[in-house]
Amino acid sequence: MADVPPRPPHTGGRPTPEGSAQLDRHVLEVATALFIEQGFAATSLEQIARVARCSKASLYRRYASKEDLFRAVLAARGRLLLEETTAMEATPKNPLEAMRGIARFFLDFMLRPETLETYRIVIADGHRIPSAVEEIMKDIAAPFMASIGRLLRAAEDAGQISATDHEETTRALMSLVLGWPLQNTMLRQNSLHDPLARDHFFDRAWQIFMCGIRTTP
Repeated sequence: MADVPPRPPHTGGRPTPEGSAQLDRHVLEVATALFIEQGFAATSLEQIARVARCSKASLYRRYASKEDLFRAVLAARGRLLLEETTAMEATPKNPLEAMRGIARFFLDFMLRPETLETYRIVIADGHRIPSAVEEIMKDIAAPFMASIGRLLRAAEDAGQISATDHEETTRALMSLVLGWPLQNTMLRQNSLHDPLARDHFFDRAWQIFMCGIRTTP
């Protein structure tokens, strides 16, 4: 059985807004753990309600279907990524330093076990929930790419890099930083499990990227 946190205490009666928010978070934690452990197809709303120790009626009031609940799990993961990205973009650094920090965080975030297992589900069961894939692209991938694009534009305006197609360049950066590590880890080779190995890989990928876009002194 998945290792899930205990349900927040409830003293009876009508739940307070705080208690309802706590239950919302708890349900998402339980659902995430069960989806990761069992996969999308093998997990049911009834099981999630049982493990979360909430009534099926309470769960169905929040989520009309298992697909809706899985979309909420994906959205929660996406918020973690976008909140950190937004904070780094807003930090008063030069654009290339901010972009480097975001790229490194993205590598670490995508190689987290819970992110990887969620990604496996999307790859394996995306055909069952096509709307979830569309929402990932619209609500997570597009804003993330836009942050990188704005930093590229700022770096170009500052004369740090050559003029470039920002969208294409963002894709190239993400491929350099994440392409091989994600494939390697998805195949359970875990070559970058060691922090020093991950540092070395990222530094080299960033160096190659900068060679392609930095203005010639």
